[in-house]
Amino acid sequence: MSTIKSKRGRKAETYACAYLLRKGCRLFARNYRYAGGELDIVAKDKSGMWLFVEVKSVWKEFFGSPDTRVNKEKQRKIWQAALYFLHNNGGFEQRSRFDVAAMDFREGRKAVRYYENAFVASQVIPDLSIKRTRYAH
Repeated sequence: MSTIKSKRGRKAETYACAYLLRKGCRLFARNYRYAGGELDIVAKDKSGMWLFVEVKSVWKEFFGSPDTRVNKEKQRKIWQAALYFLHNNGGFEQRSRFDVAAMDFREGRKAVRYYENAFVASQVIPDLSIKRTRYAH
């Protein structure tokens, strides 16, 4: 059974997909899941670059701006899922970027703000060179 939240999420993703199609992108996946992470939309732009698009929406005034809700933890999960996707679809060396589609449905609006390169992988990749110990040396 679908919840109101999931129905709204699907509607926002459908609008974001339509936006990408109008821009000449090719859609590959919706709601691609891997190990606790999810890619709302996976597409390729005209140049062949992979787009990993996070869709956020707002329906009521008191929820604020949807684009501010893609925090570092969410970015890390998106990055992990994108790595898995690339690994299984041609390898890591492919060009890609992380975008955010912010959908505003407040007061009957259907507005999209689209942010290319909303975040970059180097912002969320854990620094594996840091030695994590309980005691400082």
